[in-house]
Order: sequence, then C-alpha cells, then structure tokens
Amino acid sequence: MGAVALVLTGCSADSPNAPSGSADGEESPLKEYMGVHYPGVDHREQAIIRADDPGMSEDERNDYRRVEQLVAQCMQEEGFEYVPRSADDQRSDIAEYEEAYSLGPEEFAEEHGYGITTLMFKHDDRPEDPNEEIRQNMSAPEREAYDRALNGEMDTDTTHEAEGHPGELPPEKRGCRGQATAEVYPETADAPVTEQFAGLMSDVASLHDRIRNDPRVTEAASDWQHCMADSGHSDLEHPDEAMSSVLQRMTDLRRSAQDEDSGDMEDGGTSEDLDQQQLAELQEYEVDVATADYACRQEHYNETYREVAFEMEQEFVERHEDELERFRDAIVRP
Repeated sequence: MGAVALVLTGCSADSPNAPSGSADGEESPLKEYMGVHYPGVDHREQAIIRADDPGMSEDERNDYRRVEQLVAQCMQEEGFEYVPRSADDQRSDIAEYEEAYSLGPEEFAEEHGYGITTLMFKHDDRPEDPNEEIRQNMSAPEREAYDRALNGEMDTDTTHEAEGHPGELPPEKRGCRGQATAEVYPETADAPVTEQFAGLMSDVASLHDRIRNDPRVTEAASDWQHCMADSGHSDLEHPDEAMSSVLQRMTDLRRSAQDEDSGDMEDGGTSEDLDQQQLAELQEYEVDVATADYACRQEHYNETYREVAFEMEQEFVERHEDELERFRDAIVRP
C-alpha cells in the first residue's frame, strides 16, 4: 500500500536512540535482513517508513481508492457515514512528519523531543479528516459502535493474542476496513507471514536482551544514568526508561481526558481533548528529557552499545543467515 504508512515513535518503547550504524556509516549486521523490525534501529527511521518512496503507482492508487470506496459502502450498510479519502489526502497528512524526521538526531531532539507529544498534537491546523469530525460529533456509545464497525473487534481476547498481526483475524471480525482490505489485497490480508518467523523473532528478542545485559553495556548504562542525573533526571535509571517515561505520562494524560468526558481517546482525539497546560508541560518535559538523553547517550552509551551489538549481531547472522534471508525476502523486501 505504498508510501503512506506512518508509524509514530509512541508505538514502541525500545531504545529510541539506539544506533543502527557505526560512526563511519557501517550498517548494523541485522539491518540488511530485518530493517525496522529489529529493535536496535534508530527511532527516527521507525517513524517514517519508506519516506523516500517517490509515490504510489497508478495501480496502487486504484487499489487504495477501491479500498476506501468499499469501506464507505460497508459503513453505510452498518448505518454510519464514511467519507472515502484519497492517497493524496494521506500523503499530505504525513508531509509535516517527513520534514521533522529529516532533521539530524540532535536537532530533532532539541526541537521535537522523541516526536511523541510534540508531533502527535502539534499541528492541529492541518486539513481535518472528515471521518474524525464525524466521530467527534458522536456520543461515546455511538463512537464505540462506529469504531467497531470500522475496525472490527479490536478489544477481544482474540485480537490481543494476535496483537500486531491483524491478518490472523478472520475478515468478518476485522470490520469494514479489514474486509475491504481483504477483498482488494487477498494475498496479503489472509497470510500471517510473520507467524512462520515466530521462532526467529523470539531469538532476536533474546539477542537484544543479551546485548542489553552485557557487562560492557550495563556499565555504559550506569554512566548514562549519572549523566542524566546531572541533567536533572535522577529518576531515570536506564536508557530504555527515558522515552518510556514520556509514553507513560502521555498515557496518563489521555486517560485523564477520557475519564473526564467518558469518551474514547484511544482511536482518535486531538489536543483540544487534553488539558492544555498539562500537555504543554509534558511537551516541555519530552524535549528536555530527549535532549539530555541524546547528549548522555552520545557521551557515555552509544559507542559501547554499538560495539557490543555489532559483535553479537554478526555472530547471530552467521548462525541464522538462511532464516534471515527468508525473512528479508518475505517481510522486508516482498
């Protein structure tokens, strides 16, 4: 579905500034095989997927248009209004993110922090999504029914078990959007290709833990902790906690807004739904933490982490090269 996919950093609590390449530009041994699916990748690369894609082909645009038309038809049958959006609408929505993520990591941290509260709620002057306007004019029960019709049974135990793999749900449980996607993209919609790599992903997670717990890395993390304390963040004990602290505060703020209006902030909402003073304070905190985090990582953590990671990743690649090549061909470069 081309170049319109956007993944915000708030979706991951992995180390946000963990290096994906060496100081001289050498790529991580696993990057070639796993791309953004490896947790050591730089957080700004996760945020914009295929941002350098020149655009959709005519066939991709037609497929996208067909999906939107089918969604609108299905939603009408469910008793709701849905306005089909074009690929250009989606592209304009992420243009501002592409500009932000074109900055260097230090400048990005100083201006946007991790890009969680700062980008997610900063640009409310962009063109409104007509479907979000429809949602916001509904009562909480109506909005819940609308979301269920559009996105399916996202709060079921089945979804939780298949988290991250929507293709594992049958089409009838994926809502109008899932059903439309399954009709237009039948091969990809019904093929949970990641399931066949569950063992590999488990091994990669174990590798990440081994890197994180290597004595050389834990010593560097301790130096990072002292550096952060000197910057006014003595409550943070490990580099993984820096971005996580922003995510947790964001979750608390959204939950507070949800409790106040008994609405649903999980699948929508704008900055107007949040306490403006608290949001501004959180954005300031995010930039402050991210700026200190970047400086402390550069001085005390990243080089050691990179050396250990490259060493262990290379050994991992040598042991799992055949399976990594299959993963790359099926997932990263389909």
